[in-house]
Amino acid sequence: MKDRVFIGIGSNVGDSEGNCIISIKELRKDGRLAFRGVSSLYRTSPVSSIPQDDFVNCAVFVSWAGSPLSLLEFLMGIENRMGRVRDGKKDSPRVIDLDILLFGNLVLQEHSLTIPHAELHKRRFAMVPCLEIDPQIIHPGFRRPLATFLSKIADQQSVELIRKINMDEIELS
Repeated sequence: MKDRVFIGIGSNVGDSEGNCIISIKELRKDGRLAFRGVSSLYRTSPVSSIPQDDFVNCAVFVSWAGSPLSLLEFLMGIENRMGRVRDGKKDSPRVIDLDILLFGNLVLQEHSLTIPHAELHKRRFAMVPCLEIDPQIIHPGFRRPLATFLSKIADQQSVELIRKINMDEIELS
């Protein structure tokens, strides 16, 4: 198992809180993944020029037994099953968005995947949930604590705590 894999989860179409919970349950169903932690749910402002509703975001901390590309494929499968539509427009509204934010200390730049997530250090909505789980995270690309990037982000990126996730919500039946 690879340690310290953080996956960002977001939704702003339909029941966004419910969509985030469903995606976590879907993650937990796969035997290649060991669930290690989950952040609270946050209401966040979109980082886009496209007019759209606020997002609900959270993050999960897992161990993964496969490669980064197999994890990406797995996440895209969940997005597709949940009805994610890829319209070719960057940052458009979506039922669910699952992003690999960190994969251990790996720094990877391939056509289909960049780890750490290329925008992680610029997005409060991605950093806050990760730092809730582990305040000591080091960004492997910059070799600096992730928390040091928060003060450099414009205030218009709002992140408001909605609620803690009740572990019963994400237990498999």
